[in-house]
Amino acid sequence: MACTAPTVIIGGVTLSTSDFQNAQEILSSVSGDLGDPTLDEHTENIANGNNATGTSGTQVPNIGGTQPPAQTALPPPIPQKPEASNDTPPSGGNGVPVYPELDWSGDYDQYLSPNFKVRNFTVSAVFPYPLTSYNSTYTEQVRFDNLRALAVNVAEPLRAALGNLSINSGIRNMTSASSGLSQHVKGEAFDVQFLGWSYERYWENAIWIKDNIKYDQFIFEHSSSTGLAWYHLSFNRSGNRAANDPNKVLTMYKNNYSPGLKKYG
Repeated sequence: MACTAPTVIIGGVTLSTSDFQNAQEILSSVSGDLGDPTLDEHTENIANGNNATGTSGTQVPNIGGTQPPAQTALPPPIPQKPEASNDTPPSGGNGVPVYPELDWSGDYDQYLSPNFKVRNFTVSAVFPYPLTSYNSTYTEQVRFDNLRALAVNVAEPLRAALGNLSINSGIRNMTSASSGLSQHVKGEAFDVQFLGWSYERYWENAIWIKDNIKYDQFIFEHSSSTGLAWYHLSFNRSGNRAANDPNKVLTMYKNNYSPGLKKYG
């Protein structure tokens, strides 16, 4: 008898779990956060006890949807001395406009760009979420438009230069930000890995990305437990951060942040 891969239903869409490439490695590296490293943005990380209740560890919305304690202070800079660093400001830039606008059809196989479909950033990401309206501001259409700009300006040039990529997390339907919204919720950000890469290769290409991709924010991220690396990249259709913005390029290591790129592996 032939065996079939288990399936899950995400937002009414039935998917084979075989779609979730590279999931096991990263799933084993994170815990206490619903299996999704959601706290990867400087404005929403409230780990290390920096919250209203004084509790420690990663604080995220639970499965019931309740919000974590309010953030009172950002985590301190990374205390560990890096093996190497690259703090040269990036070139900056706002990418290209994405016109004409397209209507979101509700079809997850609709193309955002030549090589990326809606599903790649939503229901077929390693950590899948459906594309729905988050609120009256971030409707399905607005989030679709943001994903399209992200695909055209960031994912496509990244793929062209570095090869096939695995999107760990794109759209998210919850946020732990104390004010405003995560760029993942807006549809402006994604986390990406490349299969088979060594840490040294992540480091070398982080420097290339910093200087060659038109992004709003770039965070070189590391798992708290294993040191596993991945990239967080965002794009803002209203205009990317300036090259000299201190939060434009960051390194996250063990739930602490430092400006610029830092090597720890």
